[in-house]
Amino acid sequence: MSPQKTKPYLQWAIAPLLLTGACFAQMQPQPEGFQKQVQQMQEAAAQNEQQLHTYQWMESITLTINGSQKPPKQTVVRYAPDGSLVKTPLGPPAQAPKVSGGPLRKMIAEKKIEEFQQETAEIHALTAKYLPMNHEVFQEALHTRRVDFEHNGPGGNAIVIHDYAKPGDELRIVLNVATMHMQRIVVKSYFEKPEDIFTASVDFSSLIDGTTYPSLTIVNAPGKKISISTANTDFSRPVY
Repeated sequence: MSPQKTKPYLQWAIAPLLLTGACFAQMQPQPEGFQKQVQQMQEAAAQNEQQLHTYQWMESITLTINGSQKPPKQTVVRYAPDGSLVKTPLGPPAQAPKVSGGPLRKMIAEKKIEEFQQETAEIHALTAKYLPMNHEVFQEALHTRRVDFEHNGPGGNAIVIHDYAKPGDELRIVLNVATMHMQRIVVKSYFEKPEDIFTASVDFSSLIDGTTYPSLTIVNAPGKKISISTANTDFSRPVY
């Protein structure tokens, strides 16, 4: 199948690294030389982004509905010279679900398909409020929202932003303090009502050269009985 260009999505994994120093500066006094450390971190983050542009990888998206896992949708992803992402689907194109039976059965099936499409649209719309992380939104939240720093908390050292996109939600960024790299992002939110829970998590991994990337993203909407996981694997140098 022909490649498809999309906006870069790995940059959201890098942008917060440029801002982490600001978070710590607001939350606790810093020792002498901290600014130099922040500068080094920013330079490392910029280099990490450049390194990502030299790779291609496999993206596998798996949808689980009512506990039933569907076959993964796989694409080969690489950066184009203009910085956009080019996704080349693997395997045959997805087929529209077939509706068979009498008129009543077809009507019920078509309604279920329509409801599912609406629910997935709601999931994608809410996910977009948090991931990929928007540089401007993230920076604004640091200055206008309640921000906590957890030292040696249950998940390690973490920055926690409350009311990030909606009242009562939470965005948690777990850090490796030694490298100032993100290890995990956890989102706790909801749809229209607080009881209609939405969660998302992103786990980060490192390549052999130290380049970091989001290895696994999981989005859960338990009330809708829908889960979406995205795994990035098989990193290699693209051949043009």
